[in-house]
Amino acid sequence: MDLSDKRILITGAAKRIGAEIARKMAAAGCRVIIHCNTSYHEAEKLAAALPGSGHTVIPADLAVPGEVERLIEKAGRFELLVNSAALFFRPGSPEDLNAAGIYRQVNYLAPKRLLEYFSSQSLDEGAAVNITDAFALLPGSGAYWQSKCDLNKLTGSLALEWARKNLRINAVAPGPVLPPPWAPESRMEKILQQIPLKRPVKAADIAEMVKFLLSCGEITGNIISIDGGVAAGKK
Repeated sequence: MDLSDKRILITGAAKRIGAEIARKMAAAGCRVIIHCNTSYHEAEKLAAALPGSGHTVIPADLAVPGEVERLIEKAGRFELLVNSAALFFRPGSPEDLNAAGIYRQVNYLAPKRLLEYFSSQSLDEGAAVNITDAFALLPGSGAYWQSKCDLNKLTGSLALEWARKNLRINAVAPGPVLPPPWAPESRMEKILQQIPLKRPVKAADIAEMVKFLLSCGEITGNIISIDGGVAAGKK
């Protein structure tokens, strides 16, 4: 699939992995719709710095279903979609223990709604990538884990249905990339000692894989782990 001049919606694109994906796709010639929640100024700075033209910023709180609908309305038509936005509280914290509803909304229901809209556009050709989690490919528990498991399952279930419309969908399941804001570097180092390659995943490598999956017209229904060996434990 030729990516040049395609419109792409990337959720959670103001910072971290989402911003890296935005840079990669803009460099490939895409017109990027940068979704953000509270990081509007960072999103504006990113949009101004991206190569090419036609980039836009749309703020929306994906925890609010009405805001998801507003994002859809403002985004308009787009040929590519990356569901990168996610919510993740410190495991075992009060926020985490009470977050089942918001995890499901932000990490699963909002991406699902965007995918529904995407497939309804009567595109000649299109592709989507979900950013999930390598740990959700392993046995586990908890509301965050379940939300990412559900997104992995959705990726596979949509592939056959979408194929009839010449649409493709895949997922990238990262391992440890960047420590979340609430985690000290020491905790990241401890996690890295528990994975085979003992080093963090590069955000640039995730972005490169996203670009490949969007452009390769023969791949659909796959979950690609970029995880330093995390998902090897499932085999």
